[in-house]
Amino acid sequence: MITFTRMKEEHLEQVLKWRTQEDVTRFMYTDVEYDLDQQRKWFERISNSPTEKYWIISIQGKNVGVISLNQIDYRHKRSSTGFYIGEEKYRVYGGIIPPFLYNYAFRDLGLKKITAEVMEGNENVVKLHKIHGYREVGTYRNHIYKYGKYHDVYLLELLQEDWVKESNKYRKYQTTFD
Repeated sequence: MITFTRMKEEHLEQVLKWRTQEDVTRFMYTDVEYDLDQQRKWFERISNSPTEKYWIISIQGKNVGVISLNQIDYRHKRSSTGFYIGEEKYRVYGGIIPPFLYNYAFRDLGLKKITAEVMEGNENVVKLHKIHGYREVGTYRNHIYKYGKYHDVYLLELLQEDWVKESNKYRKYQTTFD
């Protein structure tokens, strides 16, 4: 059973541990230091923001990662998204985690579009997004400076109307996001 629990302060130490793992941060824009005080400041900022929603992903009762809706624009009904699995042995679930969020975002929140930015080198995530119905809409060239060089970022979008076409495959991926 997969569940999604709103991130709470009690999760911060585990999230920081995941967020400082090289295999997790390799394709993120930023690397963070292991600093629990900074993590608490980040959490306070996102917790008080109506445009940011973060959940802890749990599989059979074990916390394994984070999924989020970011930059939620209620007027234009769009958001960006991101997720990671911090526990290596649970990464095989990576392909089935996002459809739960898409069903929630499109059906419960009424969003019309979800966007994603994927750093070059992370082609598996680009493929995963396309399997879920995303289309690639562009590339930010030389957008992120990391590991001593600039990296491109692929831009993708998933429209609610395209998700509806895919949703028969993912109808069963429904749960509550508290």
